[in-house]
Amino acid sequence: MKHTSYRRRQWIGKVILGIATGFVLTVTVLLKYQADKPIEAGADLPSRMALTEGSNVYEELIQSSTETMEVQMVAAAEPVEEPSPYDGRFIANVTDTLNVRKEASADSELVGKLYPGCAGDIVAQEGEWTQITSGDVTGYVKTEFILTGKAAEPLAEEYGKYIGTVTGDVLNIRREADTGSDIIGMLVMDDQVFVTETLDGWYKVLVNDNWEGYVSAEFLSVEYKLDTAITMEEEQKRLEAERQQEREAEQAAAVSNQTTVATTLQAPTQASYDDSYLLACLISMEAGYEPYDGQLAVANVVLNRLRSGYYGGSLYDVIYAPGQFPSVNGSVMAGYLSNGPLPQAQQAANEALAGVNNIGGYTGFINVKYANFAAYDSYTIIGNHCFH
Repeated sequence: MKHTSYRRRQWIGKVILGIATGFVLTVTVLLKYQADKPIEAGADLPSRMALTEGSNVYEELIQSSTETMEVQMVAAAEPVEEPSPYDGRFIANVTDTLNVRKEASADSELVGKLYPGCAGDIVAQEGEWTQITSGDVTGYVKTEFILTGKAAEPLAEEYGKYIGTVTGDVLNIRREADTGSDIIGMLVMDDQVFVTETLDGWYKVLVNDNWEGYVSAEFLSVEYKLDTAITMEEEQKRLEAERQQEREAEQAAAVSNQTTVATTLQAPTQASYDDSYLLACLISMEAGYEPYDGQLAVANVVLNRLRSGYYGGSLYDVIYAPGQFPSVNGSVMAGYLSNGPLPQAQQAANEALAGVNNIGGYTGFINVKYANFAAYDSYTIIGNHCFH
């Protein structure tokens, strides 16, 4: 009986041990399943782990859950935005002008103006006002009228200009992007021009409002620039210049003594090769950007002065007469004398010396911007010059 009771107890113990082992395995599987599941938003992490805290299963669940959270956070991170060259800078987003004031107040003193597309640096922001610096102007502008960062980039593309600065002593401007093309102009060290197009080894440049040519890229340093603010003193000068131009236009319209001069053939002027070369260099300097008729007219001004005897007895004396052509002693004239005149200018000099005259007896010329039309008995306009 004792032996039978012992065996029964032993059997019952094995059954209980088996049931306990099965329960532990079931709990372990369930916890592992929970550990592999992503943690739902708002889940109470400590309460989910309270049953096994301190066990190896708990530690494994902690590590697995943490890894799951980290993966989810990385996947949800926002992409990093690339910096803009206009971070900390601004561009005026206006159609007319933007006032720059001394203080952050609409009643404050004006210290400058920004035109559309003008740029500068942001110093600080104070509510609806932004403190800026641009050119020689520092002050405050209304924040709503400027753009910064990536928002400013389209405006920069619209208003920016490529400015070329000559790095060589002399830079020829050619009609086409080819070293064999005609030379139609000349630039000297530190001259600046607008670059309108980039080609292989060449830049297309805008010399004035309606005249373009090509220069070697080797001798032109190009920089992308935006305009900056102007001071109130500069603004006053600009307005005065505009008023002066209006007065001159009105004056020119009121004067009725403008004449059209016919081209005539007169006696040729005897001149040496050196005289012809000097005359062509002067024409290149004074009228290199003018039409051919304008270059021929400048040549005849010099010859008319020679014939008058008042300015000197030789072409050299006339050209270097005191106060007549002040720029003959400058670097541009020196460049033409060293490198040769423009081909078209040499042609105009030769034709004028041969007797072709397209301005009659006029002995003076001036840019039309500065012409005092009322003071001339008669005059004619060719290109940008008024001959009188």
